[in-house]
Amino acid sequence: MRQIRRKNRKMKIVSKTRFAMSMTLILVFILSTSMIAFANFDSDAPLQAEPQHNYTVQAGDTLWSIAANFNRTHYNQEKDVRKIIYTIRKMNDLEGNTIYTGQELSLPI
Repeated sequence: MRQIRRKNRKMKIVSKTRFAMSMTLILVFILSTSMIAFANFDSDAPLQAEPQHNYTVQAGDTLWSIAANFNRTHYNQEKDVRKIIYTIRKMNDLEGNTIYTGQELSLPI
């Protein structure tokens, strides 16, 4: 029987510039496709904010209490309070959960 001998060939990088460009293009392709794939995958999408209701913050109010009250009165407790808070923060450009007495907030209806 005849034995087949295989030579262990190691791949050699001939042109470092060409290799770097290839790796960069592959990385850009992977990143762009993943960004496109996850762009529409937003499970915390805000509620439809077509009409809105203005609310003046009272002493002792928190975003949670406002959203929970709003959930009871407008959605019959069908929505997740966290999603309502997320929507309120987005509609009013709030970076955190801090609100102040007398502040006007737009609430989604």
